[in-house]
Amino acid sequence: MTAESSGGHEKMRVVLIERFGEPSELRQREVTRPDPRKDEVLVKVHAAAVNRSDILNARGIVPFKTLPRIPGRDFAEVVVEGPRDLVGTEVWGTGDGDLGFTRDATHAEYIVLPGGTVVSNPDNLSLEGAAASGLAYLAAASALLKLGGVSSGETVLVTGATGGVGSAAVKIARWKDARVIGAIKDASERETAQRMGVEVIVDTSREAVSEAAIAKTGGRGVDLVLDTVGEPLFEPEQPGHKGRMVVITAVGETRVYFNLFDFYRKELRLFGLNTLMLDAERSATVLKDLIPGFEDRVLQAPPIAGRYLLEEARSAYALVESGEVQGRVLLIPG
Repeated sequence: MTAESSGGHEKMRVVLIERFGEPSELRQREVTRPDPRKDEVLVKVHAAAVNRSDILNARGIVPFKTLPRIPGRDFAEVVVEGPRDLVGTEVWGTGDGDLGFTRDATHAEYIVLPGGTVVSNPDNLSLEGAAASGLAYLAAASALLKLGGVSSGETVLVTGATGGVGSAAVKIARWKDARVIGAIKDASERETAQRMGVEVIVDTSREAVSEAAIAKTGGRGVDLVLDTVGEPLFEPEQPGHKGRMVVITAVGETRVYFNLFDFYRKELRLFGLNTLMLDAERSATVLKDLIPGFEDRVLQAPPIAGRYLLEEARSAYALVESGEVQGRVLLIPG
């Protein structure tokens, strides 16, 4: 049963991409608040993270867009219209192939979502923490759990271990009782990596990742590699027998070369993960599997580096685009 409709006349404030260009051109606008249709819910946004893909979206670099469009992928919200048993429920989530791309999204006061995307917020995770967690944990869990199939006792190598996806991957690996080798860019990240629970640290400013992976496993190689950095590093000697590697990005030189003989003799597997192929509903199924980890406090929200109102969206986007922020940047519609 659906709660009474708002009638489609009320207004709400949003960040609106009206034409592709510089994120500094983004403006707050007023639009008509949407009404949920059958099997949809209307939620009031409490907080929404700003991701680099939102910046690429504003510039017109990411595909699947039509204008005008309200951007935003991660969210934490309260259901205000929909099935009576859901009204008042705190929910969180993220969307990749749809939210902000093919449908209006979370950088707004309200958003309409398919009912299947609703995931109740873990009891001990604040709404801001939930808004900061969606995309990073979606990517890390899809890589380690869905593709990589990490299991207890395995050794996982995470490049970019102190970054958003990397730190989420470290926590998920530890939650699954795996040993973690974390690759960092220099000594300035060592303390952060240790605090996160990385057991063995590879400082890439001083040692090669592929050689370190062999040395730090007694020559056996690791069971699973998650590359969040995107630099060409795949070498068949890096993973052990039946080892797996998941790649989620590519920068610089994108061609890699390796010994195909070693690759098939060791029965290795190489996966590519494109989170843009996961819509909000498929993302919800991944996040639901993580709730026990958050409730056990093994999985934790990333730090929040800044909070901005909708009218300050340009500043929030600029901070994320600078790459100089440690932690997540949130838009707070209220």
